[in-house]
Amino acid sequence: MQVAIFATLNRPHTLEIARQVIRWLHEYGHTVRLDPALGRAVNCLECRVPEELVVAGANLAISIGGDGTMLGAVRAAASEQVPVLGVNAGALGFITELTPEELPEYLPRVLAGEYLLEKRMMLTGMLMRDDRVLTELLALNDIVIRQGATGRMIKLNVLVSGHQLSRMSADGLIISTPTGSTAYGLSAGGPIVHPATSVMVLVPICPHSLTFRPLVIPAADPIEVICEGNAHGDHLLVTADGQEPVPAAPGDCIVISPAKDPALFVKISPFTFYDRLRDKLQWGGK
Repeated sequence: MQVAIFATLNRPHTLEIARQVIRWLHEYGHTVRLDPALGRAVNCLECRVPEELVVAGANLAISIGGDGTMLGAVRAAASEQVPVLGVNAGALGFITELTPEELPEYLPRVLAGEYLLEKRMMLTGMLMRDDRVLTELLALNDIVIRQGATGRMIKLNVLVSGHQLSRMSADGLIISTPTGSTAYGLSAGGPIVHPATSVMVLVPICPHSLTFRPLVIPAADPIEVICEGNAHGDHLLVTADGQEPVPAAPGDCIVISPAKDPALFVKISPFTFYDRLRDKLQWGGK
């Protein structure tokens, strides 16, 4: 089996877990694939492959770190439809599956194929200018259009399935998947949505009008956001899963819809989404 490994580079604890997982995989006779930076960090130079080829041909990907590491692994693995096992070596770890302490019990079962695949909807976004696609985005959590460097309020014209929904003035707009509903959208006052549902969530960021509330729509309804900017002509920023922002100019349009391929999560622990809400968000438990 070919196993791609992703890990947080700036945490010694995470790198030690990665070294242990690599030793186990080699003992079980599996091949490990690492990007060059991680290969150097864990002193496994023979496992290095070019970054763009880490998941190519892999049967499984293992993410070791927090939710941010998991998001990066999922985006890399989605195009190849490689299932991802998340190991929480970070803080919250809401979308990861196992703790490091559970690895000795569960990893052999995963390698034997004894797990379920949980499909999670992803978003694709196209930043367009004059009918030309400038940038394509892929997100597991959310695509966010927000104010630029000046921090001034922006105006956005939001359409759903070709119908105008709102011309809003706000600090920005979050379009999230059900998985992303417990991330930035939740902090901005949006609803929590079960990840098995097929919907998109629109959450305004500090809207000037208090009547624009978070909205849940069917995933089949594409969203268009036309950037009207502001009186100062400020540029806006577009991000996918909080990664490197892409600048957008007044008049640009961002078209958002579900991605063709879902993310594939390895599901093996007995905990449900409701258990995670109670445990991770501390809902009423001692």
